[in-house]
Amino acid sequence: MSVARGWGLFTALLFCALLVTRAARADEPEMSASVDTQRLGVGEILRLTLHVASSRAQPSRPDPGSTAGFTVVGSSSAPTTQVTINNGRMTSQRGLDVAWSLRAEKVGAWSVGPVTVQVGGQSYRAGPVRVVVVPASQAPPRAQPDPFDPFGGGPFGGGGPFGGGGGLDPFKSLMDSLNGRGGSQYGTDPKLALDAPLGAVAFLHAAADVTSVVVGQQVTVSMYLYTDASARDPGMLDVHEATAADFVKRTLFEDDNSERSTVRTTVGGRVFNVRLIRKWALFPIKTGDLTVSAMELTLQKSRATGDPLRQSEVLTIHVTEPPTLHRPPGYVLGDVGRFTLAADVTPRDIEQDGAIGVTLSLDGTGNLPAMITPPAQTGIEWLPPEVHETVGAKDGDHFGGTRRFAFVVRIHKSGDVQLGAIRIPFWDPARAHYDLARAELGTVTVRPSATPKSTADQPPDPLVALPDVRAQMGGTRPAPGRLAEKRPGLFVLALTVTPLAFFLFAGVSGMVRRMRARAAERAASPETELRTKLSLAERAARDADARALSAATARALEAATVVYADVHVRDAREGEALQRLLDAGVEEWIANQVETLLAECEAARFSPDAPLLEPARKRWTQARGTIQALRRGA
Repeated sequence: MSVARGWGLFTALLFCALLVTRAARADEPEMSASVDTQRLGVGEILRLTLHVASSRAQPSRPDPGSTAGFTVVGSSSAPTTQVTINNGRMTSQRGLDVAWSLRAEKVGAWSVGPVTVQVGGQSYRAGPVRVVVVPASQAPPRAQPDPFDPFGGGPFGGGGPFGGGGGLDPFKSLMDSLNGRGGSQYGTDPKLALDAPLGAVAFLHAAADVTSVVVGQQVTVSMYLYTDASARDPGMLDVHEATAADFVKRTLFEDDNSERSTVRTTVGGRVFNVRLIRKWALFPIKTGDLTVSAMELTLQKSRATGDPLRQSEVLTIHVTEPPTLHRPPGYVLGDVGRFTLAADVTPRDIEQDGAIGVTLSLDGTGNLPAMITPPAQTGIEWLPPEVHETVGAKDGDHFGGTRRFAFVVRIHKSGDVQLGAIRIPFWDPARAHYDLARAELGTVTVRPSATPKSTADQPPDPLVALPDVRAQMGGTRPAPGRLAEKRPGLFVLALTVTPLAFFLFAGVSGMVRRMRARAAERAASPETELRTKLSLAERAARDADARALSAATARALEAATVVYADVHVRDAREGEALQRLLDAGVEEWIANQVETLLAECEAARFSPDAPLLEPARKRWTQARGTIQALRRGA
């Protein structure tokens, strides 16, 4: 009896445990993670989605987990609630749908995830998912979204590049505003009205402020997107930018993808929403009828019949030279705009054969000259300058800024030396005449050198090779005897040894040349240059010259990017160093650190006030850590 009672108690406990386990499992959230493809090319977008549903608490804090090989460029999420009634019993579930857009950066097989989410204070995970990234040329074709899917694919739309989660969508903010999500306020602009639409539902329209200019004169090109206000969002993909091969193209927007306001206008008697999506400053580089190609996009879910391709107009710009009448000497074709020039010379008192610094700041709007030719004077040597620029949109639709030329000038004569003036003639299209940007360099006091000139500095004697004139004529000299007659054995030996000596000399000379070439190649290698730059920076850090330390820090960083990332950033303009490093596969935080340190070093080097030593030493310490990070990531 006791045994039967024991087995009954054991069975009851086991049944209760199973019920508790089943209830606990039923209380766990439903969770799944997926990707839209498991094979894609470099530069393509991978869509990672997460679906979570729980009956206990609202899911929160989603995280994509490991994204090695990818860059997260966008994300979107939407909470959900589901209520069901079964046999009079009501149950509710709270859920979360999340989508991340990941841009493939490197070739390889990668594990994405596991994706994690918090539910009721506990962490749950799904995945990871294996994804293969191949070169862009080997990428398989991506499936197009279902044109009859009103949400465009995915858990909450945005299956194409213009969907809700596409971080690279250049029209996302535009389409959000057209659907009441962008927060833009509508105005009206009759200047944008057109007689007829260029396409059903949506189309592009290109406009230039002028169509007849001179070489180097700015042409402002604006690109507008028109969308029928009464039509459903058409969805757009496969965007191709307009090209201008015969122009220097500069954007007038800090970010082409930033959100801009929408206005309304009439096109053929119908109301259209209009947004300015591109604005460029184009500078023609030659004469003739030059063209700006059409910008293109494709409508994804257009209700209109026919070709879904939409193109803007092709623009033709007639370009001539500025007039030759009254053209000033030294004018360079293409120097068009309105410029001012300022000069800073320091120091003003040096010793003969010493050097001074001359900084020329060219400011204005238009096509800023890329070079400045200093005046040629005997005894004054101008070394090639370092050029730095800060350019962009200025005064609304004008492109301009400042370009600085930092010269080192050596003066080889003494006295009060007049440096002369720098003159830059340019054509001013607003006033239709030539003008001149001018800066006086002033006088430098040059003290005679206390060190005598070496013989190498003396001018060569053109008569040094002539024989000396004999003071008096001597007697006639007897004719020398012939060696072959007096000593025939020695003559034969000379005939034999001379060719052998020539070949021996040629062989030794060639070997010496090759050894010198190898030594020069080793001395000129990037690794050798990096070691030299690091040594110079360490030496500058021990000295008390903050400006020299800032310059040495910048040079060491530039040499390190060449050795460890095969990227040259010395000639990079603002923002270009970061992009070049990212394109080369450098981690984003390292690239940002390099860009920031280079900018700070440049500001310290060219600051009108003496930079502080401690911040310069701190920058060098940060630069050494950044260089080590570059080396580890190489």
